Amino acid sequence: MQEQLIKKDGKYVLDLRGFICPYPQIYTVKALQNVEGGAIIDVLIDNPASCNTVPSIATRNGHSVLENVKEGNYWRITIRKKE
Repeated sequence: MQEQLIKKDGKYVLDLRGFICPYPQIYTVKALQNVEGGAIIDVLIDNPASCNTVPSIATRNGHSVLENVKEGNYWRITIRKKE
């Protein structure tokens, strides 16, 4: 299984469903390092613990968490990378 970062409709989608801690945090940090400042990334996760740790690591690194929403059997965490 491999993380996948794709650009769709002007923002990025990082699908991390199926990954358990600490991989969602690691891959989210990696993705944020690889996109332009101000970019928006929707991180999709299905590991309940990650819906707390992913936003925490994002804000600790200076990024903004815009949403953390449960959508069916997974969560969508929307992050804006700092400029």
